[in-house]
Amino acid sequence: MGLNTRGWADNWARQRRSGLWFSAVLCAGSLSVTTPSPAAPTDCGTGSLSVAQARAAVEFVRVQVHDAHWHAPLNGADPAVQALTRLLKSLSAPLTAAELARRTNMALAEDRDGHLRLEFAPDATAACFVLPLTLEWTDDGLLVLPGGPIPAGARVVSIGSHSLEDLQVLAAQSTPHENLYWARSTFARQIARVDMLAALGLAARDGSVEVVYEPPQGSEARVRLKPARPKPETRPWIGYQIFTESSTGVLRLDRCDPTEEFFSVLAAFMREVKQKDLRKVAVDLRGNPGGDSSVALAVLGSLGLHVEQGFSVDVRVSAQLLHDMPMFDPASVAPAFQAAGLAAPAADAREYLIPGPMVLGLLAQRLGDRTLEVVPGRDFYVLTNGGTFSSAALFAALVRDNHLGSLVGEPTGNSVTFNGSEIERPIPGLPYTLHLSTARLLRPDRLAGPSPTLLPDLRAPQTPAALSAGRDAAVERIRNL
Repeated sequence: MGLNTRGWADNWARQRRSGLWFSAVLCAGSLSVTTPSPAAPTDCGTGSLSVAQARAAVEFVRVQVHDAHWHAPLNGADPAVQALTRLLKSLSAPLTAAELARRTNMALAEDRDGHLRLEFAPDATAACFVLPLTLEWTDDGLLVLPGGPIPAGARVVSIGSHSLEDLQVLAAQSTPHENLYWARSTFARQIARVDMLAALGLAARDGSVEVVYEPPQGSEARVRLKPARPKPETRPWIGYQIFTESSTGVLRLDRCDPTEEFFSVLAAFMREVKQKDLRKVAVDLRGNPGGDSSVALAVLGSLGLHVEQGFSVDVRVSAQLLHDMPMFDPASVAPAFQAAGLAAPAADAREYLIPGPMVLGLLAQRLGDRTLEVVPGRDFYVLTNGGTFSSAALFAALVRDNHLGSLVGEPTGNSVTFNGSEIERPIPGLPYTLHLSTARLLRPDRLAGPSPTLLPDLRAPQTPAALSAGRDAAVERIRNL
């Protein structure tokens, strides 16, 4: 459909924040807020907070959630707000910022919303020591990835005397989530950091941690690891592999980001698919936390795949939303509704719905007038796991509900209908950032019903044997089809 909304979409492009391309926030409430005093963000969360500092930080979070979280207008007794109120009353002794962040996330988890969470601030993450250990939690266990003192593919038995069962309980308690796949994936990425180790009581007094593991070959072993400065990331966020002998091409996306680099790599990938006449094309979204959903339309359009059913977005209007993204003022979006032949939201609307066809039109406009390299007629696959989240999970949902291809790997980290579209608020006094979900994203195929995750059509988790041999179990599954 030809929507005359380019000006509105361009305005959004200039003001885009992390998360999906649209955001919505909750109505302003009546809670008062005391802003905590700033603190240096480089202490890795191990610095002690006074009771007054801790209470001020929790009150800040409580007010932001009350005023800006999508859940609140649908339920006056928001479970997360109630849990934060209880946490506020329970603070009676000094504690570390990491412990306060853990307890705050436990309160936020009451809303069962993976987008509503506290995360370590990026500058603090870069300065924070970590164990020389990289983990991935798959259906085959908590596995060690290559690059450390423990053999790749080893199964973790315990960390700091906590068994795998204990660790799964800790993951579920301390990670806001909609399903256990996201909780485990997040826990595996964060557990090596010193603030998490300290907050969960896994480290010894000297900061070291004992890890018991089962190597792919051999008997149970144990090693004591000490935190060290993290190694800089060297792998590009986007890339592709061609397997000519199995007529397969795999495009890897570690985030959904429609940059010029993305379009350049996508075009080069599609040219190779065409030149080598590859029969199978896969997009690897494992571990992809999301970003901009227009990436999905670009990839699908390059394969000649048409999206009939788009997801719709239930937006809540609030002072915070209008401060961060004024284009979501009902008066600002009214022309887009009118151009689509729809009734515009009232000027004083506190909540309004952007229907699926309009969302697809606006996403298409985000791609601009660029010409895509189109290579139709391929078998299409999407690789997913518990780290496939937000707009990456929406990518998978568009494929599933529009019957455009097959999902391979493990279940996604989102419900199929979920809260999303984040705004961020640094926590004064803490090296943490509050992520607030501000809209409800409704499944493309509403008749398919709700689901806590998307199950793969072909189950293919990463395995100890594959990791040990330097192979990728899911990619092998597609190559062998």
